[in-house]
Amino acid sequence: MLKRFEELSRTVRNLHSVIDLLKSMGQNTDSVFDIEDNFRGSNQMKVCVDRVKAIPEARALMESRYLGPAMDLEALSQLSRGTLGHTYATVMKALDYDPNFFRQREIETDEDWLTMRLRKTHDLVHLVTGFGPTGGELGVLSIQAVQIGYPSSVVLQVASMGMALKQQPERLADVTQQAARGMGMAIQMKPLIAQRWEDGWDKTVHQWREDLNITDPVIDEPYSLKNRLPDLDLDW
Repeated sequence: MLKRFEELSRTVRNLHSVIDLLKSMGQNTDSVFDIEDNFRGSNQMKVCVDRVKAIPEARALMESRYLGPAMDLEALSQLSRGTLGHTYATVMKALDYDPNFFRQREIETDEDWLTMRLRKTHDLVHLVTGFGPTGGELGVLSIQAVQIGYPSSVVLQVASMGMALKQQPERLADVTQQAARGMGMAIQMKPLIAQRWEDGWDKTVHQWREDLNITDPVIDEPYSLKNRLPDLDLDW
């Protein structure tokens, strides 16, 4: 009975957070963190963690609690043009994003590590896949939903499509295309949670995509990172 009550309470909290997020058109990142935090200790997170542990490279990262050093945009800017580090720093500066803005959490369990690792590397996933921020967020959520079943990504994916159907049916085609594109990429490419991005800052974005088997990155679509930053002179 208590377990059912906890699940009901979690569902209600997540519903409120999803509504807040959608009302803000994806801008209220605190709502995203709230949804992630609401799943802490849930059966859904346990299943997700088990899926990550089934990936040997990801399991090694999890067991070592590897998070890597804080992102230093100034240092990364000194790397060669076209490298992951230089491109990441250039994009983050252009968007005026703080790479260390995410909500912190003490790492006491495997799921705490997973949540913090995903928060830290979220914008790197945008970069290597090509999905833009905000407009292409659903693509990244779909990747996480398919590759590891990350609970908050699943919830937000479903909520985004449901909200488009109910309130903005004219956007449904774009929303479902994003989701399908992300899901297709997720099946084809290597698990992103298993990557030590920090060891390959000096490797080109194109090489990273080749190594990850990302054969069709999002480049010219309206929800692409390139479309969000059309004046940025990068080798997309």
